[in-house]
This record gives sequence, structure tokens and C-alpha cells, in this order.
Amino acid sequence: MQKSQVYSATKAFFRSFTLSLRHLLKEKNIEVVEIIPPALNTDLGGIGLHDAHPSVSSFIESIFEQLKEGKQELTFGTSETRLNASAEELRNHFNAMHS
Repeated sequence: MQKSQVYSATKAFFRSFTLSLRHLLKEKNIEVVEIIPPALNTDLGGIGLHDAHPSVSSFIESIFEQLKEGKQELTFGTSETRLNASAEELRNHFNAMHS
């Protein structure tokens, strides 16, 4: 199994888990906040691999702004696009990641 497959499966698990947890705890008045990060400019996976992606500091600033706004799904850049994507758009993104 390749790293990208495990990465995608892990992200899908956390998304599903968060949605289910939010639904289960709604009646108890407990808010579940989900942070949905995109690829960021880090050395994760190798130096220089993610240089074209946004900085971590920009991501963090955006996340704190969204927390202040009371949002439950905190996104940034491409993660916002994918959160609102159609099934076909998600398939195209998946195919691009795994080709």
C-alpha cells in the first residue's frame, strides 16, 4: 500500500468520525470542531517536496480567525474547495493524487 492511499484513508476516516461525533453530541449541546488542513509548506515527506504550498503560519492565522467566527469546519485554501466539492470533483482529485 502506498503512502498516499493511507493518507487518503486516514483523512476520510477523520472526516466520517467527526461528522458522526458531531451528530451524536448535538443533543448534549457539545460542539465538535473539525480542522481540515490542505497540503502545507512543510518538510513532511522530504525537504522541498511541499515548497509550492501555503505556509503553516498563514494556515494557523486562518484557523484562529475561523474559530473566532464560530465555524465548525475549519478549512484553508484547497481544503475549502474539497469540502464543498461534488462527487465527480472528488473523484478527479483522488485520481490526480493516485496517478
